[in-house]
Amino acid sequence: MFKVVKSLEALEIVGQKNVSSLSELVDHKQLRSVFATSSAGATRRRIIDTMAILSRQGFVSVGQLDGEKIYKLSAKGKKHLATYSILKTGVVRPARWDGNWYLVTFDIPERQKVARNSLISHLKNQGFINYTKGIWILPYNPKRFLTDLAQHLGLTSQIKLIEARKIDDEARYKRHFRLK
Repeated sequence: MFKVVKSLEALEIVGQKNVSSLSELVDHKQLRSVFATSSAGATRRRIIDTMAILSRQGFVSVGQLDGEKIYKLSAKGKKHLATYSILKTGVVRPARWDGNWYLVTFDIPERQKVARNSLISHLKNQGFINYTKGIWILPYNPKRFLTDLAQHLGLTSQIKLIEARKIDDEARYKRHFRLK
């Protein structure tokens, strides 16, 4: 369900160390596989270009050490990486459905519109669908995901999780989520 974003993978690798040199990044096995192209030179160029973009966007700071470029995660990059980590983990889907429905509701004021829109976007990306106005539904327990996301967005007191055994129009939702 979650799409790997190459630039965020590069950001994650920079975040694993205090400082990363350009040579470490272009030689990093995992990063090379994420950016893989038909030629080694093109793969190297894509990594270098991505690091330049991350720098321009303010996610990493760039310096020089012994004539080589070095990268360090910025505060903006750390926050962005935290969001990525939450989304990468996502909602765990068990092998068998437990028969429960999980409904998420929230009351987020207009002054926090950006956080509210971010929450809705992340819910949609995790497979939630709109049950009724202001209520989102999923047949898998999203408690850990929601806790992490709410804390990250600063919305811990505004998001509520409801667990239900039965819902109206259940057959429709079972079909949507391909449940038995």
